[in-house]
Amino acid sequence: MSKDFQIISQTVDTIKTHYKLSRSISDKDFQSYIDIVKKIISLKKDAQETKNNYGSTKSINYNFGEHKFNILPTSITGFSVVMQNSDFSLALKQSTTKVNGSPLIKVEFRAEFLARLGYIKCLNIVNQFVKDFLISEYIVDISEIHLATDIQGYDFKLADFMKMKTRMRSGETHDEFSLDASASMYGTVTTFTGFVFGKGDYMLRIYNKSKEIEKNKNKSFAKIHLWDGKENYNPDKTVWRLEIQIRRAKLKKMVNSDGSTMDNYQNCLNGIPDLWSKSMTDYEIMDVKRDDVTDLLFGQREFKNGNTRELTKHSITKIFKRSKPLYFWNDLKKWNYHTPKEIKTAPKIPKRGSQEYVNNSIKSLYSTLAKHKGSVTSKTLLEAFKEANEDNIHRKEVSLLEDSFNKQLDWMDLIDDHITAGVCNTPDYRLLEHEIVNVVIECDEHIKDVYYSEDIVNRIEARMHFSQNDSQRATFQDAEYLRSILSRIDSKIAFPEVA
Repeated sequence: MSKDFQIISQTVDTIKTHYKLSRSISDKDFQSYIDIVKKIISLKKDAQETKNNYGSTKSINYNFGEHKFNILPTSITGFSVVMQNSDFSLALKQSTTKVNGSPLIKVEFRAEFLARLGYIKCLNIVNQFVKDFLISEYIVDISEIHLATDIQGYDFKLADFMKMKTRMRSGETHDEFSLDASASMYGTVTTFTGFVFGKGDYMLRIYNKSKEIEKNKNKSFAKIHLWDGKENYNPDKTVWRLEIQIRRAKLKKMVNSDGSTMDNYQNCLNGIPDLWSKSMTDYEIMDVKRDDVTDLLFGQREFKNGNTRELTKHSITKIFKRSKPLYFWNDLKKWNYHTPKEIKTAPKIPKRGSQEYVNNSIKSLYSTLAKHKGSVTSKTLLEAFKEANEDNIHRKEVSLLEDSFNKQLDWMDLIDDHITAGVCNTPDYRLLEHEIVNVVIECDEHIKDVYYSEDIVNRIEARMHFSQNDSQRATFQDAEYLRSILSRIDSKIAFPEVA
């Protein structure tokens, strides 16, 4: 790690939790919750009717033991009433039955509360409050979590926005390196204060925290609780914050090393170092050369003779692939010196409606072909496949069919992991594994001069070896059949039916 670069603090900046009724809750305790909500709703109505000296509505005070709240005259969608104090806010929902799978209570923790006491103590306080005053037996989930790291010794620039590379993994695609379309910047060239990449369920913010505190004194708690007293904190240097936002929809798609999804309350909290490491791997700022940054900024490459050429997705991919992360980025991936464990993204499982997707794709192909070729015949169809194949070889250096086959194998590899871990169940998976080989080879007969590379042969060989050594999950008939596969690919002979 560079002497200039310093990690000042790493903290949980925001937590939002949902509380659902436990099935074991008694009728008496459930009725107690209903009575409390009704009482607070009546106070909300009082707040709506109470005006201050300026004619506006104001909140009503209400105490639960030592906890003091303001009952707001307004509420949020899906909940009946909202009350808040300086530490956290609660939204409560009415319910007519105990059989209710949706959250009845939503809690949002204040950043100052979390910074002052730490997220573990804050969660314990709120969980105990809910148990003592609202629901005696509940199930709690993390609906949103923000992880923040404050650094000094590197000042982000406008150029870093162009250097951001996002890596998204899924069960259907290879790793892709590209500029994220969901991105925005703050400030101007001379007053640059940060940028955002990603969307609501999963996003990274990088911003000048010192500037934020300077403009908003209410944010100074970060300096008081997180920076002051740290040996490596320099009050004369700018502090930049990297903050990752992950919502429940994204957590449900993340699977830890035990094969469990990260939306589980304990998995999420125990896996904070893992979530941070994955986020800093999915979002990386690369040490892209100055000339390449200029090309990315203008979207084109200028040659010495004055000619220009638009940057293709393939060209952008090559720029990022030949670049390394910023010198401190790998150090940044650790959370408070913990060694992270791997988190994977769960694959998309095919649904029964998949044939409908195939039908729609065929309709789209035919309509587009008629529009651009003027007719839909076997000749124009084969020409279209040939052109698409040549384009794929040019951009990815593999044939269209091999690319499709690779995606299928990626999906199968992930399905293996998750079936073993009990995360998902795909009954037709093994049948699909056999059929996909036949289909790809048969299709290949219609497109001439298409080759399979050594990589795909190695992948198939490795997969057959796996099947041979696991009798319970063997896909193919016997060893002779296994040994024949590679030669069949080379000769493009269709597989015989499995008896």
